Amino acid sequence: MIRVEGLVKVYKGSDRPSVDHLSFHVAEGEVFAFLGPNGAGKSTTTKILTTLSKPTAGTAHVAGHDVVREGHKVRECIGYVAQHTGVDFFMTGRENLTLIAQLYHLKRDEVTTRVDEMLAFFDLTDVADRMVSGYSGGMQRKLDVATALLHKPRVLFLDEPTLGLDAHSRLDLWNYVRRLNTESGVTVFMSTHYLDEADKLAHRVGIINDGVLQTVGTPGELKDMLKGDSITVAFDGGVPERARALLAEAPFAKEVLDEEAEALRIYVDNGGETVADLIALLARDGIRVQSVTLSRPTLDDVFVKFTGRSLDKVEEKVRPWWAQWAGDNWEQVEAKGEWKGNRWMDADGTPKDPEAFEAWVADGTDKEAAEAASEVEDDVSEAPKNLKETDAKPKDEKSADKPAGTGWAGNEWVNADGTPKDPEAMAKWLKETAGKPSK
Repeated sequence: MIRVEGLVKVYKGSDRPSVDHLSFHVAEGEVFAFLGPNGAGKSTTTKILTTLSKPTAGTAHVAGHDVVREGHKVRECIGYVAQHTGVDFFMTGRENLTLIAQLYHLKRDEVTTRVDEMLAFFDLTDVADRMVSGYSGGMQRKLDVATALLHKPRVLFLDEPTLGLDAHSRLDLWNYVRRLNTESGVTVFMSTHYLDEADKLAHRVGIINDGVLQTVGTPGELKDMLKGDSITVAFDGGVPERARALLAEAPFAKEVLDEEAEALRIYVDNGGETVADLIALLARDGIRVQSVTLSRPTLDDVFVKFTGRSLDKVEEKVRPWWAQWAGDNWEQVEAKGEWKGNRWMDADGTPKDPEAFEAWVADGTDKEAAEAASEVEDDVSEAPKNLKETDAKPKDEKSADKPAGTGWAGNEWVNADGTPKDPEAMAKWLKETAGKPSK
C-alpha cells in the first residue's frame, strides 16, 4: 500500500538531508508506527507521502500512485490527521463534518449519510449539534479523525494521534483505530512519541534518526534483538567517565549505552543477579548512584540502542484549543509583552517551521498563487533572509497594547490565523525574492 525507495529530501539552505535514502514498505491492511525523536525526519516523510512536499530524490507510492506525478490520485485515497486539530471550534460537530464532506465533493445525498455514519462510529451523535469548543480533548480528536474518513480513504495518516490526551481518551481512540483497521481494512501510518501506543497498535514499527531509517520490524522482533534484561543507572550531575569505563569492562555487561547525559543502560543476561554486583562495582570506586531501574527489554530500550536517547523523556507541549485558534500571539495579548510573531513567522521574519511553511506555499491559496509559488518551492526557506524585521511586526504598533480578548489583527503579510491577506502579493514577493539564485 505504501512503498518508499531511496527517498531523499534536502531543504534549501540546509547542509544535510532531512530524509536520507529512506526505503520501506507498508502492506495493505497494516498499522505501521513511525518512531523518532524531534527533527528525525518523521514529519518530512509524512508530508511527502501526503503530497504536501516534494522529494529531492527517490520515489514514493501510495495505493499504487506516485506521490509526485499522480498527487491528485493519492489525495483521493488518503486521509490525513495533523498533530494539531483542524476542526473549527466555533461550529458544531455536525457542521464541521458537513463542511469537510462538501470539500471532498461528496454527492449531496451522500453527505448526510456519511456524516451520520461517522458521528455514530465515534460515539458523537449525542453531541453532534454542540459547539466543538465545548468538546473534551478526546472528543475533539475523534472528530478530527472522523473528518479524514468521510470519503472512505484506503490509507489513513495520523500524526501524533493521542498527543495531549488523558489515559482514558488515549485508550478510547486506540479502540477506534483498531476497529478502522480490522473492520474496514484501512491501512494506518502513524507517527507517535508514545511507545506503548506503537507496541499495542502497530503490526510493525520503523525507527528513524537523523533522517536515516535505523530498523523495521514487529514490536516483538525489535525487543528480541535485546536479549536479557536492562539495568538503567542514573547519576547525580551526569555520567562519570570512570563509571562508563568500569561498566564497559565488567564481565556481566553485554552492552552499555548512554541515555541522554545523566544515565547509562546496561544489558545483562540476568538482571536480578547482577544489580548487586553492579552497585558494588561502582561503590568500590567511590561512585555514587542516584537510582537503579531493572526491566525486561522494551521498545524504549530498542529506541535507545538506535538513537542514543529515551523516547519516554520526550515531552511535547500542547496548547489549549483557544491558544491554537488565536495564534502564537496569545501570550503577548495576556502579558502585553513584545510581539512574538504569528502562526507562520517569528518576529524577525524567520519561519517557525520551514517544512510547514514550504508546504503552505507549495499548496497555494488560489490557482494563480499556487502557480507562482510552485516556481520557487525549493527556495521558500531562503525567503526569510529577505524579510526585514520591520515587515514582520504588526502594521499597527498600537495593537500590542490591546486589552486581553481583543485579539491580534495580523501583520503586513498574514492575518492572525496565518492566512495571507493578499495571496497574489505574497506569491509575487516570494517569486521576486526567494526565487533569486543564492549568491
